[in-house]
Amino acid sequence: MSSQLNVNSTITLNDGTKMPLIGLGTWRSEPQLVIEAIKTAIRSGYRHLDCAELYGNEKEIGQALQEIFKEGTVKREDLWITSKLWNTHKRAQHVRPALEKTLKDLQINYLDQYLIHWPISFQFQTIELDDYKNIVPKDENSGMVKLDFVPLRETWKEMEKLVEDGLVKSIGVSNFSVTDVMNLLAEDIKIKPSVNQIEINPYFPNTRLIETLKKKEFGGIISVAYCPLGHGGETSPLHDNIVKEIAQKYNKSPAQIIIRWGLQRGYVILPKSTTESRIKENINVYDFNLSDEDVKQITDLGKVRRRAVDPIGAWGGVTVFED
Repeated sequence: MSSQLNVNSTITLNDGTKMPLIGLGTWRSEPQLVIEAIKTAIRSGYRHLDCAELYGNEKEIGQALQEIFKEGTVKREDLWITSKLWNTHKRAQHVRPALEKTLKDLQINYLDQYLIHWPISFQFQTIELDDYKNIVPKDENSGMVKLDFVPLRETWKEMEKLVEDGLVKSIGVSNFSVTDVMNLLAEDIKIKPSVNQIEINPYFPNTRLIETLKKKEFGGIISVAYCPLGHGGETSPLHDNIVKEIAQKYNKSPAQIIIRWGLQRGYVILPKSTTESRIKENINVYDFNLSDEDVKQITDLGKVRRRAVDPIGAWGGVTVFED
C-alpha cells in the first residue's frame, strides 16, 4: 500500500464493500471502559469497530454508539461494524438468533460484517453467553470441550441468508487455515468469504497464509490482523530492540511503527486499547512511510514464530491450528 494512505483509506473486499484499514479491537475491553474507548475512537477518526458476542461487551458498545449518534459525530452508515458468530451457535437454527442478539445489544439494525469466529463447533447451550460454562461447555470428567460436528456448509448457508435479508453486508471467517478455507470453498456456496481475521504481528507475521488467501484461486480473501501488537509484557514486539530502534529513527512509538508495517504489508489492522492516548496514537500513522529495508527487518523478527493466541489450554487440549 502506498504512502498516500490517510485516515479515510479503505480496502475493497471481494464482495465490493469497502472496509476501513484500521479498526478498534474490543477483545477483553472491560465493559465499564469500552464505552469511553468507543467514543474516543470515533471522535479521533476511527470508522471501524471490531466486536464479537464472545467479548461480553456488545451491550456497552451499543450504549456508546447511541451516545455518539445523538451527539452527531457520525451516523450509522459512516461506520463499519464487525461481529462474530460463536462456536456454540453453528447449527442452522442458532445462527440467526445469535445475530439478532448481537444487533439488539449493539442497538443497530445491520452489521457491515459477520464472521465465523473459529473453524470449530461446540455443543449448543444457550443464545446467552453470560456464563463461562455456556461459552466453553466441558465434559465434567475429562475437562475437554464438548464438540459438535457441524458441517461448515450448514453454518455458511445461514450466513448467506443473512446477507440476502439485508441483516449483514459482508461475511467472512476468522482463525481459518488454508485447509479450512479450501474446505469451505469446495462447498456449494454462493458467497465467498471476504476476509479471514487472524493473528498477525512482528513475532507472528503469518506471511504464507496472508499471501495464499489473496490469490485469485481463493477469491482474493483479505487478512485482518488481530493482536497486531502482540500481547502485553516483556515478550511483546513493542519491547523488541529492532522495533524500538526503527521507532526512534522515525520519531514514532513502537506501536505506530508496527501498525504502519502492517498497513504496508496490505492488510487491515485492529489495535486494541481503552487508553485515550493510545487510541489516538494508534491511528496517527499516515504521515510517514517505512523503507523496504525496515519492513523486512520487522518481518524477519518472525522467523522464530511465536503465536500469542492459542486456546488449546482453555479448550481442554482441543487444537485448532495446523502449525
